[in-house]
Amino acid sequence: MSTSLDDPEDQRELLDRLCAHLRKQFSCSTAILYGSRARGDGDSTSDIDVLAFGDADETGHVAHRWENLFLDLLVYPSGTKPSRDWLRIHDGRILFQRHAEGDEVLAAVRDMFSSGPERMSPGDARTTRLWLEKMLARAEKGDAEGDYRRPWLLREVLEIYFLLRGRWYLGPKMSLASLQNEEPAHFEVFRKALASGASMADIRSAVTTANGPG
Repeated sequence: MSTSLDDPEDQRELLDRLCAHLRKQFSCSTAILYGSRARGDGDSTSDIDVLAFGDADETGHVAHRWENLFLDLLVYPSGTKPSRDWLRIHDGRILFQRHAEGDEVLAAVRDMFSSGPERMSPGDARTTRLWLEKMLARAEKGDAEGDYRRPWLLREVLEIYFLLRGRWYLGPKMSLASLQNEEPAHFEVFRKALASGASMADIRSAVTTANGPG
């Protein structure tokens, strides 16, 4: 079934069908939509990200295809306490809830998000910066091991940029978007380093930027 994200009526009908699916298939009593579909910046290929609570036998990560879309579903037993793994739902919206379960979960997660992560100790920060430099040196060797370490370094360097500055890392999409809005010069450095065919000079610039004052 085709659904246009630009049409509010189509979007409402899609979410109505989703709610029915979650209740029937997974016995969900509370469901929170988060990610690009909740923020309104998704497209036709965007996942549907849902964190839900219920009393079904199947809980945990139960991602699956639904209506030709990828439903990334996390189901927890009712009463599960929020954890830092749930930080990505801080801008979520409640699809349906039992009593005030969804409101309470979102309030707890938003409090956790606003408090920020615990800052790295000076020793941990030095070790992390040294790890980036060592990985860069090995990636520059030009052999098979270096070729293996290069994407490993690129996968880690953006997250480390945020951690060294005492900021939450919420995955590449949201983190790059916030970087583009708040630190456009740093965003450009990472954009070049992550581009296909990036030079080692571009990657070194990303490491230098990540290792800069936090």
